[in-house]
Amino acid sequence: MSNNRIEKLRKKASLVKQIDAPSILAVDLNDILESNIKVTKLIDEIDSLDKKDELEDLLINLEIELDHINWHYKSFKKQLSKLYE
Repeated sequence: MSNNRIEKLRKKASLVKQIDAPSILAVDLNDILESNIKVTKLIDEIDSLDKKDELEDLLINLEIELDHINWHYKSFKKQLSKLYE
């Protein structure tokens, strides 16, 4: 995880005063970005797989990354909802 990227996002998010923890937004966005890169790599790997068990492992890893994105999306959405309260 790039601390520089997170710090830049945190500074931008801190401009929104209603959000209690702008660093949460920064971490969520960074993790979504990094997971997206992993998902892309996993999808690209599908063509190179020869065995069923390799495909099953890849699909499990893909599901884990998608769950990770979903978790951060919900966290991000929760922080944004505080803006509309």
